[in-house]
Amino acid sequence: MGRINYYCGLIIFFVFGSSVTDHSEAINTTDHNAQKRKSIGSNTKILTMHNSMFYKIINSHFIWTVVLLVFFSSCGSVNQIKYFSDLPDTNFVNLPHLEQQARLIQKGDRLFITIGAKNPEAAAIFNNYGDMPTSGSLGAAGSSATLAMSDVSGYWVDDLGSIEFPIIGRLNAEGLTTRQLKDTITQKISPYLSEPLVSVKFISFKFTVLGEVRTPGTYILSNQRTTILDALGAAGDLPRSAKRHNIQIYRDYNGKRMIAKVDLRKKDILSNPDLFQLRNNDVVIVQPRDIQFFGEETRSYISIISLLVTSTALLISVSKR
Repeated sequence: MGRINYYCGLIIFFVFGSSVTDHSEAINTTDHNAQKRKSIGSNTKILTMHNSMFYKIINSHFIWTVVLLVFFSSCGSVNQIKYFSDLPDTNFVNLPHLEQQARLIQKGDRLFITIGAKNPEAAAIFNNYGDMPTSGSLGAAGSSATLAMSDVSGYWVDDLGSIEFPIIGRLNAEGLTTRQLKDTITQKISPYLSEPLVSVKFISFKFTVLGEVRTPGTYILSNQRTTILDALGAAGDLPRSAKRHNIQIYRDYNGKRMIAKVDLRKKDILSNPDLFQLRNNDVVIVQPRDIQFFGEETRSYISIISLLVTSTALLISVSKR
């Protein structure tokens, strides 16, 4: 932004300076010719023509100066709304490997658990227990039908962090990954099934986006994991009035509560697995750009315009004397 102000100042100096120089040369030429004329009427006519020419020069250069100011102001504003503006300007950028953070099971989660075996009839009791279908008989996880029933289907992790599983009873699930719960279930049902095949997945991923976005609200996706870009994309992206450098993530996860600030203008977020990857039930809050922020972008240009207006009025006033 400072470099833009520097170049803008140089251009204004040359544009406005050239108008004053041209005007000074016109004054010198006119005064020299006026001294050669003895007629008072001719001098008056020349002075009138000179003033008219002076106004045209000042007006034309002033207009172009204002246009340049608006142009450079818009260039500065673009940098404020670009994502990852500090990435190199190339067609391809290598980013460091981002380790995938395993999602932990929390209270209130819905799990899609299926049991398979060489003998399908023996495994059916775990997928249809007491004539009531479990998540294993609802179809593929993430399907539209399963998502539509996500509030009533699957294995619900209760307030104690446990699930009720057919035959083997209550199992602790809170704080485990899906792989760890899979291993636990496999071990528990092995006495009942030969070579059981167990699959454990999350039915959905829930997050909330609030503040200066096009469609704020709570979203439920079928993804097993979600990034902050996925969340903003689901909320319709950020409008120009949003602060990309002041996005807050409220998180209550695995017994810890925190609020983190994210700057989407910087590439650092792409290498931060804790913030780039959201956690289930995260709340993303986008702050709006206020009047003071817009003033920061245009305050210097308004000062320059005021100076030009004052200088122009002063020159016009002097020329009339």
